Amino acid sequence: MGQFVTDVNVLVAYDDPVLHPPFHTPTGWEWIDVDLNKGAHGAYLYVVFERSTEGRPVTGIRVLQDDEKPPAGYQKLPVDLNRGTPVHDKALFLAATRQEGAGRPIVDLTVTHWKDGSKVVPPKTGYTRVDTDLNEGAKGDFIYLDYLRATENAPSGSPATPDQEHA
Repeated sequence: MGQFVTDVNVLVAYDDPVLHPPFHTPTGWEWIDVDLNKGAHGAYLYVVFERSTEGRPVTGIRVLQDDEKPPAGYQKLPVDLNRGTPVHDKALFLAATRQEGAGRPIVDLTVTHWKDGSKVVPPKTGYTRVDTDLNEGAKGDFIYLDYLRATENAPSGSPATPDQEHA
């Protein structure tokens, strides 16, 4: 059986972890090396996730604004994605679920970013984009979380096929 994303979180680094090591990802977790506040001059925030063959896989990820309550079955992560930014029009939070009805298991996460608003960088082939700019309201780079699902007919953890679902 292949591996699934079984947990996701956002870590706050109080200094630039690239310029001032060490930045320690929890044991067994993967760090996506893109600051979620890139260009917004806020706290250094990074998506980390755990991939495993055990436990319940993450099946859905959404972005919530301000005091928005997560949908049934979703857990809201406590870190404001616009934390520490000088322009802070709204608070944004990730929420994840492990509910079976939310979709096929997620097997990979990535962050896509760009500076120019006239140029949209699409997700990698097969990945689905969480449809909210994680820097929205903070006037930084365009930052999007993309995920890859296991295919419906493939063994667990196999590469996904493109799906049109938007979180």
